[in-house]
Amino acid sequence: MTNISISLEGIDQAIDSLNYRPGSIKQRAILAIRAFYTSNESLKQLSSLDTDILIQSVWDVGDHLSKLKAKRRNFSSIKSSINADLEKLSQKGQNRENIIIADSNVFDMSQEAKNNLFNSFADAFKTGDINLDQAKDLLKAVKNFLKDYQTTDADNSEEDIEEIELDEGEEFEEIEELDEDVEEIELDEDEELEEVDELDEDPEEIEVEEDVEEIELDEDEELEEIEELDEDVEEIELDEDEELEEVDELDEDLEEIEAEEDIEEIELDEDEELEEIEELDEDVEEIELDEDEELEEVDELDEDELKALEEFREKKELAEHFDDTLGQREKKINKYVTVPEGKYTIGTKKSLKSSMELQLFDMPKVYIGMYPVCNSLFEIFIEQTGYTTTAENQGYGRVYHSSLKKDTNGLTWNKHAGSEDIKGACWYHPFGPDSNLHGKRSHPVVQVSVDDAVTFAAWIGRRLPTEAEWEAAARTDLGYKYPWGNKFNPNALNIEQSGVSDTCAVDEYDAFANEFKIVDMLGNVMEWTADMETPSIESKKNIRYNIAKGAAWNSKQDITISSRALFKPGFTSNTIGFRCISEIFS
Repeated sequence: MTNISISLEGIDQAIDSLNYRPGSIKQRAILAIRAFYTSNESLKQLSSLDTDILIQSVWDVGDHLSKLKAKRRNFSSIKSSINADLEKLSQKGQNRENIIIADSNVFDMSQEAKNNLFNSFADAFKTGDINLDQAKDLLKAVKNFLKDYQTTDADNSEEDIEEIELDEGEEFEEIEELDEDVEEIELDEDEELEEVDELDEDPEEIEVEEDVEEIELDEDEELEEIEELDEDVEEIELDEDEELEEVDELDEDLEEIEAEEDIEEIELDEDEELEEIEELDEDVEEIELDEDEELEEVDELDEDELKALEEFREKKELAEHFDDTLGQREKKINKYVTVPEGKYTIGTKKSLKSSMELQLFDMPKVYIGMYPVCNSLFEIFIEQTGYTTTAENQGYGRVYHSSLKKDTNGLTWNKHAGSEDIKGACWYHPFGPDSNLHGKRSHPVVQVSVDDAVTFAAWIGRRLPTEAEWEAAARTDLGYKYPWGNKFNPNALNIEQSGVSDTCAVDEYDAFANEFKIVDMLGNVMEWTADMETPSIESKKNIRYNIAKGAAWNSKQDITISSRALFKPGFTSNTIGFRCISEIFS
């Protein structure tokens, strides 16, 4: 028979059988629930546990509402996974009380076990395989079962439960009476079956007699009918032959008439007919060729459109999923703004070999990151994908030091200015192994290569901007020299003169956003683009360089939106980051 209740011993036995790795997320979750069961009384008293309290026990999120909200879906998934494991244990006999975690977050018996309990209650009375203790326990179990699964008529359910709560002596009197009723029903059924057998025999005899009477037909009468039928068939066949002869004659007359008409029609000019036929053939061939070409074009168009639509949907889902995982602070930093379609001025009149020439650019409608990608967003990407950056793989990154640094005495000269390749420098050690990201979660991520930036962007359903797109978005349709206008303002950006000698928060200069509300496109960090260029300087090696736009925290004051720099593939430093762009809504 099925277990009628759960116990602390059964719960602990099931947890031990799960054999979860110590410290794993599943173990922390199930032990967080187990901690509320301090005694056998708690099995009766606990009807539900607050999800947020359990989340706080599993993850270190405190009272942060946005973090709690983000973890609720995770907790639900983990609970479903644990229940699946518990059900497997039940099938193996290692979860003897069929323990699961209910929707209310407390331990309970599985629904299947409860159904089996109810069935075993009924079977016990039918077979008589029940003693006093079992009956007592079963009646209590059914009482609890009815409490849990009330019908829509609440009053009737309460009356049923009251009826179950009978005096034990009366209960067993009723059980004995029930057994007698069952015996009477069984006897009645036997008698009824005997009567049915007798009734079945009579119709069979009647049917046999009728069949015999039908078979005893007069054979002579049958033979006479058959002979008459043969005569009728012969007459029908004769009539048909006569009719066919008449039809043949009629067909011959029609053929003579049609032949005369055909001869008249045939006497047309053969040359004219042949010309018309040839022209018709040419038209048919042209139509068939046109249709084939059109169908090929339609097929190609449909395939391209479907492929583009599918790619758009996939990118949209990736972008929405990433944004849904973020807290309020990260959501603000991950915001995208619209760059309208139109003609934009890009490039410069300066005759610098590394500059893009002044020109008009047809800008499509796109959505670009309001800020560069910051450390907190990049960290989520690393945690969820296990991605290893270029700097980590190669073991070093370029580290720059600023000439000026602000301290209590104002700006001072830094004798260690310049750059060098430092072992261990990477995105979470931007200046080398002795540095870290403490206090820099909202700073732009650095020590990332173009490949790192492209991989991150694809993971969230977006991409890197081209140089033309980046510059058009920065200058806006007003064609400004700087994001805020045409006059340089040293207080509007983080460069060497600022004395920070490092990156700052991406929203530090919100007040100096451009007309499209895009922030930090000049100063703080240079930003990778999707473009590459081969320098015009004569060289034995034809190397294509990655293009970075804008300026960094160690730049001088002679920078503008058109400023650019070229770096070899795989280059990383503590002065270059990136932002994303796409055709997906902001």
